[in-house]
Amino acid sequence: MTYEKMSKLFYKLSTNSFEEEYLKRITGYGSMNTLLPIRAFRKGRLDREYFELFYVMTPELIKLNNKALLNSGKILSLVSKLPTFAVEPYFQRLIINDAQSNNEIEGIRSTKKELSHVLQRLQEPNPKMKRFTGMMKTYMHIEDIGPFRTLEDFRTLYDHLVSDEISTKDAPDGRLFRKDEVEVTDGSRITHVGLQTEAKIEEALFHLIQFLQDDTHAELFRYLIAHYYYEYIHPFYDGNGRTGRLLVGSYLANYLERYSAVTFSYAINKDKAKYYQALEEVPSPMNKGELTFYLKSMLELLIAGQHNILEDLSISEAKLVRIQHFLTHDSWKLRKEEQEILFYLLVLTVFGSNEDILVSRLITLSGYSRYKVKQALDKMEVEGIVSIQQLRPMSYSLTSDFLYDTLKI
Repeated sequence: MTYEKMSKLFYKLSTNSFEEEYLKRITGYGSMNTLLPIRAFRKGRLDREYFELFYVMTPELIKLNNKALLNSGKILSLVSKLPTFAVEPYFQRLIINDAQSNNEIEGIRSTKKELSHVLQRLQEPNPKMKRFTGMMKTYMHIEDIGPFRTLEDFRTLYDHLVSDEISTKDAPDGRLFRKDEVEVTDGSRITHVGLQTEAKIEEALFHLIQFLQDDTHAELFRYLIAHYYYEYIHPFYDGNGRTGRLLVGSYLANYLERYSAVTFSYAINKDKAKYYQALEEVPSPMNKGELTFYLKSMLELLIAGQHNILEDLSISEAKLVRIQHFLTHDSWKLRKEEQEILFYLLVLTVFGSNEDILVSRLITLSGYSRYKVKQALDKMEVEGIVSIQQLRPMSYSLTSDFLYDTLKI
């Protein structure tokens, strides 16, 4: 028999049969109660009914959970095959994709080039504060976030991630969070109303902290449910979506690995309809607080993000083989410095986020003097392999003719 949504059974069953099915689900052997209360919401208004969130351990949920764990192992295996110096640039490329998607979901415009420049500045000893600096710094250290043990931890994430992007009128006006009401709209209708006082926000976040420590629930289920409940609470006037996705990302980074964690928003952005439908179905009175289908959708989005990484790594690995084959050609045998510098340029271009490679970076990687590195670059510039991108600080990029016509990458 197909396991169906309660909201569908509401129309298929009699009132008594519907209530019997609900009782069967919340008391059955496979039922998992979260003890997290929510108030029902329907047609733009809060309903009088309250439910405790629960889910049923269906075979499909178990299968999806196992798939995510298996994919994580595959990702780590492929990353381990990358040249060591390419690992961080690759991670930064994923960060830029996810940060841009996280902004886009909330209607905030940011370009990959802009975010890439912020990441570059973060490598400097005393980087100047710039737009999105807090966000990119938080992404870079996603494995160091949490676990969330106090109410202040939620405010700290907000301060680090989005506070410099929030307008003064939308800044928190309570002790830690907002003290007035907030509504979420999709442009034409109200889709959610957050908890209505700071005292209720603090109480609900305390329940969330307890739930995150409850190891009777599988880790992935726990973290994805925490994401829903945080969005349900909506502790701030603005920035809840971005902080909520980084909240779950921080736990995913420590449980799976950082690569799966930072592609969550990217996967959501590619299927926003699925994400918002999953969130909005949970508080429906006809759903009775069931999270089974929400978890199914979130796991599918997580797995879709992992598949993107696996495909990207496989393609990049094939490009690496082509690069290595090209550089073993006899024509490079007497050009050791140029061969090595070109290898670094190619790998950083294929795996990194920025096509402009700093000369200082090439000096560090190669161990050659500035004179030798510059001499090699000058020769390759004459041959049409590289071109100067900027003088201060000096950077180069590979020419499109060389990449696409000569190497076919």
